[in-house]
Amino acid sequence: MALVGNLRDFGLSDFLYLVDRGYKTGGLHLAYQHEMALLFFEQGKLLLAVRRPEDVQASLLVRLGVLTAEELNRARSGLAMSADGTTLTQVIVEEQLVPRERLQRALQGFTEEAVYGLFAWPEGEFRFEQNQRPAHDTPVIPMPISVDHLIMEGVRRIDEWGRIKDRIPSTDMVAHFLEQPREHLKGVKLSTTEWRLLARINDRDTLAELAQKTGMSDFEVCRMVYGFLTTGLVEVQRKPRPTSRGPQPAELPKVKKSLVNRIIHRIKDM
Repeated sequence: MALVGNLRDFGLSDFLYLVDRGYKTGGLHLAYQHEMALLFFEQGKLLLAVRRPEDVQASLLVRLGVLTAEELNRARSGLAMSADGTTLTQVIVEEQLVPRERLQRALQGFTEEAVYGLFAWPEGEFRFEQNQRPAHDTPVIPMPISVDHLIMEGVRRIDEWGRIKDRIPSTDMVAHFLEQPREHLKGVKLSTTEWRLLARINDRDTLAELAQKTGMSDFEVCRMVYGFLTTGLVEVQRKPRPTSRGPQPAELPKVKKSLVNRIIHRIKDM
C-alpha cells in the first residue's frame, strides 16, 4: 500500500533522510498546484528526479546534449535486443555510446537541480510507491547518488531563499527592464547562463515561466534575477491576475504531531 501525505506536515528533507536510512526502493510522486515531481530510489539511493512527465523518456538525453538522435536510436535498438531487466543506461555504457562519467555527470546534475527546486515548496501532496521502478527505457544515473549532500544543499538554498524572497516573494513575479539598461550593464560581468536568462526577459513571462523556457530551476532563475535587481538592471512586479476569482478554499487545520510520528513509523515499517 502506498504511503501518502503532505509536505506541509512532513518535510522533504525528513522524507529523504528516512528513505536513505531505510534503504527504500520505490517512486516518490509529488504535486503542488500546477507542478509535479517524480523521484526514483534504489536501496535508498537516488536514481533520477524529474519535474516534467516527458523527462522520464529517453529523449531527455538528447535535450541534455548527451546523445544525438542517431545515437539514441542505436541505444533503443540495443535495448530491444537485450535480455529482460537490462536498462537503457546499461546499454549506453556497454556499447560505449558515451563515457560513463559524462552520462553520470549530466544525469546527476539534472537530478540534483530537480530536487533542489522542491525544497522551496511550502507544501505538496506526496505518494511513495514501494518497489516502483522506472521503465527500462528511462535514463537513470549509472551510479545512484546518496541524498545526504542533497539534503544539506537543499537546506542551504532554503536559507538563500529567505534573502531572495525579501525582494522576490514569488515566482509569479514578472521582471521588467529599467530605463537605460545599457548604462547599468557597464562594468557588470555576467556568465553565459545569466546572459541567456537576461535575453529571455520580455515583460510578460513570470519567473516560473522563464524557468520552464530556459530549462533552469526556479531557484536558479530567482537567484540570478535577484542579482539583476541588486545591480539595477531590472525590477520585478506581480503579474496582474484576472479580477474574477472563485471562492478560496478554507485553510486546513494544522495536523497534530502524532500524524507525523505515524508517517515516520510507516516509512520505517515498509
